[in-house]
Amino acid sequence: MKSVILYYSRTGKTRFLAEKFQQELGGDLVEIRDLKKRKGPFGFLRGARDAHLGLNTEVAPSGFDLSKYELIILGTPVWASSPTPALNTFLQTCNLMDKKVILFVTSRGTGYRRAIDILKGKVEAKGGKVVGVGSVKTWLRGKKYLFRAGVELTKLWKTDIS
Repeated sequence: MKSVILYYSRTGKTRFLAEKFQQELGGDLVEIRDLKKRKGPFGFLRGARDAHLGLNTEVAPSGFDLSKYELIILGTPVWASSPTPALNTFLQTCNLMDKKVILFVTSRGTGYRRAIDILKGKVEAKGGKVVGVGSVKTWLRGKKYLFRAGVELTKLWKTDIS
């Protein structure tokens, strides 16, 4: 099954997990970049406000052809109990008709359920079918923990998609 892992990462923790998922599951790896400045505390606060309001942002790649993929894995941090503006934009512009989708979020440990519910609704509105979800608490966690969490999630997902 041809797959792609698309993710947005501000601090690198979501990127680390996406790379681990690629090692475990294979497939292409594509970073969704937010073209708005989100660095530093003020960038984060503006981003959290935009996420809470469900706003979009300018991203690169601005369009991505998913037609050659059967499985789409989407990852994002949780900001203000919501998906990031970068992932909102990507989901607004992509075609997920008849695609299997796995969602994963990274968070401080709160708000992730709401963020997953929002993402699931957006995926289903685009014709995709969510076949797996996962969340990883990243607050004060090191790479060893993230590595183990990534391995555990891929084990679960392998059974979901087989």
